[in-house]
Amino acid sequence: MTRILLIETASPKRVCEKLEQILRKGAYPDPEISILCTQKNSPAFRNLPGVQVFAFSEASKSRILRELRGIRFDRCFVFWTGEKRYRELKLLPVRLRAKKIFVTAGDGNEFRLTWKAICRHAFFRLRHPLPTDHPDYAAPEKEREKVLIIQSAEPAYVLRALDRLKERPFVNPSFTIFCRNRPEAVRSFEGHPMLQQVLTHSEARGSWSHWRNLWQQRFDAIVLFLTGDPSYWKVKIFAFLLGSRRILIINEANDSFFFNFHQWLALLALRTQGTSAKFGTPWGQSLRILVSLVLKSVAFPFRFVWLLFVWVRLRSAGLRASREP
Repeated sequence: MTRILLIETASPKRVCEKLEQILRKGAYPDPEISILCTQKNSPAFRNLPGVQVFAFSEASKSRILRELRGIRFDRCFVFWTGEKRYRELKLLPVRLRAKKIFVTAGDGNEFRLTWKAICRHAFFRLRHPLPTDHPDYAAPEKEREKVLIIQSAEPAYVLRALDRLKERPFVNPSFTIFCRNRPEAVRSFEGHPMLQQVLTHSEARGSWSHWRNLWQQRFDAIVLFLTGDPSYWKVKIFAFLLGSRRILIINEANDSFFFNFHQWLALLALRTQGTSAKFGTPWGQSLRILVSLVLKSVAFPFRFVWLLFVWVRLRSAGLRASREP
């Protein structure tokens, strides 16, 4: 008998799909499957044949965890798909002391939980906050995705981008815009059918209160415009201080991408090449080289520490192998 536990740290649809995959493959002899889930989502698992459901609330959580620790599962599956609301449950397998723990990260990616795998996954999530198959497992319609639009370009760019944001990349979004309190800008956005809320600011005045208010609203994503307009540089920096894991960048051509360092460096290179072509001087190319040098200098200590750690690990393994008879 193989005791298997699935912990609901992703949408019920994804958990059920993983359950079907385990049963279909038949990799585990005589599997005894249990699911740990919240009381709210337990109806999605109650009717599954041959599955024991442990549904907990805040009051019963400690008691159920003690009960599960006594079972000693052979395999435990947890889902790390970048969804914030399951953050507290993702390390439960460590507390339950399962023999082997496997992490499903979305997009078909699955790995055994080790310190090395955790580090790799952390770096991967910095570049890709959500797997590309996230919309297929989206939350129900009643749970809307809160999106904050930062007006860091002229209103015409923002209004043009709203047409592209009707369906993708957000799922059932609720848009709030944070714009300058200039009458022409406010008139452009008030009454727009896609905007549920219009918040205004006066440049850098009251920035602390604005930051506290926006931080407390816990937006799921931020839309930021990088169109080469230098007059919005303060609010562009402000957007990165709001704590959102997903920042959608839209440029002057209405192209978009979720922020990561590779895409950002590509955009910087495009900007500097444009500067060089515009003024007919090598300053653009020099600026790109300077930016690249600075970024590599910042990243060098971390790369060096990581390589040193790998060298020590391999050296230790070699010494242990040489001592064995």
